[in-house]
Amino acid sequence: MSTILKLELESRCSIKNKKAGLSEPSGLALAPDGSLWTVCDENRRLFRIDFAGQIQESLEIGNRGLEGIAFDAEGQICVVDEDVSKIIVYDCQTGKEILNRRLQDLEGFASIAAHFEEIDGNGLEGITFDTMHNELLLLKEADPGLLIAVSADLERITSVEILDEQKGFTAEGKKMDFSGMCFDAKRDLLWILSEEARCVFTFDRRQSRVVQRHSLKKNQQGRSIRYAEGIAVDKNSERLYVVSDDDAKLTVFRIVEC
Repeated sequence: MSTILKLELESRCSIKNKKAGLSEPSGLALAPDGSLWTVCDENRRLFRIDFAGQIQESLEIGNRGLEGIAFDAEGQICVVDEDVSKIIVYDCQTGKEILNRRLQDLEGFASIAAHFEEIDGNGLEGITFDTMHNELLLLKEADPGLLIAVSADLERITSVEILDEQKGFTAEGKKMDFSGMCFDAKRDLLWILSEEARCVFTFDRRQSRVVQRHSLKKNQQGRSIRYAEGIAVDKNSERLYVVSDDDAKLTVFRIVEC
């Protein structure tokens, strides 16, 4: 990709609402209708929020330990459960569970089984839907970081990539980790967050390498993003949304092509 992308800070707001149970968001996604959804790992609810951080709707679900959220080709909500390495699909209208699949039950799991024997908090951390290849992509946090492609019917693992320094993932002396990702259909790229590195990478699956690295540390306005846990890009790829865990803040960037 020859185009250089820059992120310009546009806005920032709190989405914290302890009374409603929204305090430590751990994932972020844009629905097909353009609405913004988040999930928290400490409660049993999914939240639809507006771009000012206000809760518009919440769905009660039956699971905790959820670490990522995405929408599949049919507009259903897909999440990952870090504790048991599982994908769960919910109806976006009712929150009713449609199906769930343990990673270990998928065809092809044997190739990555050794990386899930003792995850110790380094399990599945993110999920997104690749609309160009009709695949769900799963993100393993660390030791090692993995990008796992799963068929849309949740029956088999179609490919696995180790996300390491050779592919361009570096944390400037810190331990590399991954905390969220989203698919950019306009550019056929992944935006991948690292909480420890305090940055977001653009990753090209075709070339299997990082294209750019964007710092989330202090910018010209003196602001930085801590505890980045969820990321989403709008359908026109003009805005990038990042949600923070402990701070419970939603940050909006404008994506500028240079």
